[in-house]
Amino acid sequence: MLRPAAGAMPVVVPGAHCFDVPRDNGGVYRVMIAVPEGPPPAAGFPVLYHLDGNAVFASMVEALRIQGARGLATGVGPGIIVGIGYAVDGPFDRLRRTLDYTPPADPATLGERPDGGEWSPTGGAEAFLEVLEARVKPMVAGLAPVDPARQALFGHSLGGLFALHTLLARPCAFARIVAVSPSLWWNGGSLLRELDVRHASLPATRARVMLAVGGEEEPPETPGEDPHAARRRAHRLITNARAFADRLPAEVFRILPGENHGSAVHAALGPALRFALPAVP
Repeated sequence: MLRPAAGAMPVVVPGAHCFDVPRDNGGVYRVMIAVPEGPPPAAGFPVLYHLDGNAVFASMVEALRIQGARGLATGVGPGIIVGIGYAVDGPFDRLRRTLDYTPPADPATLGERPDGGEWSPTGGAEAFLEVLEARVKPMVAGLAPVDPARQALFGHSLGGLFALHTLLARPCAFARIVAVSPSLWWNGGSLLRELDVRHASLPATRARVMLAVGGEEEPPETPGEDPHAARRRAHRLITNARAFADRLPAEVFRILPGENHGSAVHAALGPALRFALPAVP
């Protein structure tokens, strides 16, 4: 364990605060919020909500702080960053995120978890979406002036699946949605089938969508490869993301060269900020 030297101070994220929002079934969501310095725009600040807050919040805030200060050069404007996470010390609460980020599924279609082992409870996406709409959004609006017409949602992996589920379930809940490496293999590809059914009824005012995926996420078969590579290939992450983007269609589809499933989320931050919080709306 690190023994801090005399005078050492903890590292903090400038302008950020943390709140605990109770869950109906016990425990809390840990909501991290960073509000820009300076006066808000006349219509209020745009807001970028992102999932896996424990893992991504500090990176997202620092990326925006650097890029948002030079909007003419970067294309990124100031905005509020809201990370939704859990009351854990590590980057993920795997049991809770698996429940919160997934639509209902037939257990027979899921097979083994990508990291091996059996699945914990799933199918809580609608309940979690209601938490975002009924609790988190009003809390943020109570802390700073918010532009209700410029709210965006960012999710990676199962979080990307949730973001696209939100698009189909409540197409106008967010103005922009960023789904990075979305787990569209979920429930035998049911979200792609749902898109085909609902596509014609999506309103013209639906959220604009960006999809991104790492270039190494659907590896070719190689002799002696490990089981992890075979599972990733079977999930067809690039193929499925491209299919969803084409059928929607999405405003942006981006392959991140050289990135794998774990690294794609941070590689996508720059493009995601330009899309979700553009300097010129």
